Amino acid sequence: MLLAMKSAVVGAFYVVALALLPAMAPAQTTTYAQRLAALQQQNAFQQQQSAVQNAVQQTAVLAQTAQQQNGMAPQTVVVTPISFLQQQVALQTAIQQTRALLQTGQQRNPALTRAGLGQLNTLQAVLQQSISLQTALLSQSNILTPAQLLMLPQQQFSLSSLLTTPPAPLTSRMSGGSR
Repeated sequence: MLLAMKSAVVGAFYVVALALLPAMAPAQTTTYAQRLAALQQQNAFQQQQSAVQNAVQQTAVLAQTAQQQNGMAPQTVVVTPISFLQQQVALQTAIQQTRALLQTGQQRNPALTRAGLGQLNTLQAVLQQSISLQTALLSQSNILTPAQLLMLPQQQFSLSSLLTTPPAPLTSRMSGGSR
């Protein structure tokens, strides 16, 4: 009788344990998925910010080079045109990274999506300005007008303003998920 009672208790314990196991598994899976999504968003954000930082640096170099070449006397003007290529490659990389950031934040992080869309618009506008300046430079004997020269520091400022901290929902998810 004692053995039968013991078997019944052990059997009941297994039934309860098996009943609770599926209920606990989705919660753990959901928590894991949320942490993974937050880490993916953080990684995409960091890569995007790094690409934007590179675009800022390339724009700064371009602005400095253009200023120096425009300040030379006409007989010493460098025959090689100012190269917009590195800036444009950096801008295209930043655009790609911003699109990747938008994909990771889509539907899960509205603040990240809004920030990313605004940054994408700015990056595309600066890229279009860069292409326009390059075209103008080629048709103006490798010399930019003072107004065109002013566009480069403005581009640099616009790009610098994109270097931000993560939107609040991303930072709070990360700090909450690491506890």
